[in-house]
Amino acid sequence: MNIQAVSALLAALLILAIGASVLLRSRRDRVYSAFAAFTLIVSIWHLFTFLGATTSSPLMQWLALWAAATIPPLAIRFFRIFLAQPSIGGQQRGPRVTLAWTVIAYAALVYSAVVEPITELIWFTVPFGAYVFGSLYRCVWDMYRQYRSTVKQVERARVWYLALGGFVATTLTLSDGLPRLGVAWPTIGNVLGILYLYFLSQSLFRNRLIDLNELVGKMAVLGTLVVLLWAVYGFLLYWIGGGQKGLYLLNALVASFVILILFEPVRSRLENGINRWLLRQRHELRGRLEAVRRDLPGVVDVPDMVARILAALEESRRVTDAAVYLLDSDGASFDRAGHFGAHPVDRLDVASDRAFLDRIRTGYFDTEQVGREREALRGAADGDVKVAALASCLTKAEELSAALVFPLLGSAETEQGPWLLGLLCIRDDRARGAFDLDDIDTFRNLATAAARVIESSQAYERVKERDRLAALGEMAAGLAHEIRNPLGAIKGAAQLLIPGDSRPAEPGETTELLGIIIEEANRLNNVVTRFLDYARAERPGREGSGRVDLNAIVRKTAHLLSQNEDVKNVEVRLRTDELLPHVAGDAESILQVFLNLGLNALQAMPSGGTLEILTTRRRRSRLGYGQFAEVRFRDTGVGIPRDRMKKLFIPFYTTKSKGTGLGLAISQRIINQHGGTIEVRSTIGQGSTFSVFLPAADVVKQEDIKDITETGRLTAPMVAVRSDATPPALRATEAPTEAPIEAPTEAPTEAPTEAPAEAPSQVSALAPPEGSAESRRTDSKVPADEPPAAAQVVR
Repeated sequence: MNIQAVSALLAALLILAIGASVLLRSRRDRVYSAFAAFTLIVSIWHLFTFLGATTSSPLMQWLALWAAATIPPLAIRFFRIFLAQPSIGGQQRGPRVTLAWTVIAYAALVYSAVVEPITELIWFTVPFGAYVFGSLYRCVWDMYRQYRSTVKQVERARVWYLALGGFVATTLTLSDGLPRLGVAWPTIGNVLGILYLYFLSQSLFRNRLIDLNELVGKMAVLGTLVVLLWAVYGFLLYWIGGGQKGLYLLNALVASFVILILFEPVRSRLENGINRWLLRQRHELRGRLEAVRRDLPGVVDVPDMVARILAALEESRRVTDAAVYLLDSDGASFDRAGHFGAHPVDRLDVASDRAFLDRIRTGYFDTEQVGREREALRGAADGDVKVAALASCLTKAEELSAALVFPLLGSAETEQGPWLLGLLCIRDDRARGAFDLDDIDTFRNLATAAARVIESSQAYERVKERDRLAALGEMAAGLAHEIRNPLGAIKGAAQLLIPGDSRPAEPGETTELLGIIIEEANRLNNVVTRFLDYARAERPGREGSGRVDLNAIVRKTAHLLSQNEDVKNVEVRLRTDELLPHVAGDAESILQVFLNLGLNALQAMPSGGTLEILTTRRRRSRLGYGQFAEVRFRDTGVGIPRDRMKKLFIPFYTTKSKGTGLGLAISQRIINQHGGTIEVRSTIGQGSTFSVFLPAADVVKQEDIKDITETGRLTAPMVAVRSDATPPALRATEAPTEAPIEAPTEAPTEAPTEAPAEAPSQVSALAPPEGSAESRRTDSKVPADEPPAAAQVVR
């Protein structure tokens, strides 16, 4: 019996034990059952290899080859199910040619058993070995591909370790065949295969990264326990000797009993000690959490806050399980807002879990401390009730997959104590007491910052709802006004048509009165149609739309505006940026916005003036360089007073003698649906500027953006002059072919009287009023390259 046969027997027994330990955890889990099947066939292969080497039986050798032929399909099946887990993020892939090669291998083995032995021939052994080990390397390749496609750093490292370990184990197992070729080589492939399968099984039990430190720690624990068992039984064999079998069996029984008693505490002590020595990411954990805590005051969206906290905890690799629970709107339960690691319960009921929640309000919940309290109360006179309560709390913490639970306390007080807004649950299942007091202080500070974000978000939602209701009131008043005027005219005309004491209407007068009724009815229909156009379902936006050339739309807009009857001694100047990026959206909807802004500008210059339409790229500090294309409509009209700017985008509000007041509201909604903004600047007596910002369809690299705000060329200005005696005519004048676009100059040298004003967004989601928390975080600042003027930003 050589060393290869002995290692094969040991590998068969140990791999079988590894597979059985996985299967005993859950036979219904597909990953567990696939791993158990894979390890079972590997164990059978090692067993028949041992029997074939010791007995030299052709049947045992043939059965070993049959088991080897079954390894590839089971291996590929397991790894594809394993990599398709949501925690890893892979996609399920079906087998392609592996099953065909398996059938060919089976057919060759049947031919060798029935017709003619061919298993020793080189033309069989080489393709057969290529089939078996090629399939295993294919599994390694699938893991490497998953490593390349995984985005999260934690999971990338996890898959990388498994792929690297699989490559090393497969290569060394293949090298075990070198001695058959006369090459001196140590038999270490079986040992590496056992270790790799063991750590692969551990990765199934834990929904997280098994990093290098933990791999070393588990190897040290396993090695220490093996040495301990070897020492006990080796000393027993040396002391008793091989001749006294009865005494040896008795002492072996006693030694086994002692080892079983000492195994669990020794293993726990070794794991805790090695993990405390190796897991040195405390500084990284605290650094990440402090960075998140500093960033939280600028966060208003609660889901974004939860995602930031969980990402920092997971990437620190100090926390294996974490979850965040938030109080629902009714205050009846705490719902899980996010988690990673083990799957905790979905919700906590306030009424049934009151004892657990009351204990958390006092500070934080530590399962280790509560466990010590429970042990101290055992045997006390009145301890049974308290012990039962503490046991219930520990059970609830286990359901939450938490060793530490921190409260998210609000500033308000309730009858039970501080207002509990949520829970932060944390656990490191590698060791008990894995966090020291400094770590706990860091977690508590993070929970406090999260509670402030929740309170700020709730206050913002209240302000937004208040502004929404205020805008609804403004809209209702405008709608009533627009409907009441036509109804009054219709009523008056109808009264004149009714026969009575007054002089009956002449036939010509009757026709005129009927015309008034029809005209006012059409006006009512137009109001209703425009309102429905504003309130209808979402228009086409960025999603599913094509690439739009804004320069082409602007040229079409300028051409249509120059033909408009409102153009009286108005010069329409067009400036375009040849490098303007395309945007994603609906061209017809954007053209509607541009025509509306242009017509408003023309109507603001009844005595003539200049309308300048320009396109340019803009730098946005919050969104990076070159992310937006701007289209600007600048007129030299009468300007807009400050008090009216606040209401510009409210439906049915208008500053003109005619019109429904829905044009700007509809334009704002269209731009919002394209992910853009509208900015308004105006100075009384000098004119107004409406700027439309739309995000570029393609991301522009920072190095491709020049350090200027606006670039472009001045096209031939289109001057449309219209008088009562002269039909509209469009003439082009020469202009430089290349010139930088100047900054707007509508503001006077001295500071204007108008101050920045916030306009509400669409009715369903209004921006907060000036001075609120949200107004400080929107892009409401006038760019540095713009002169000071009354400004308004509409999302």
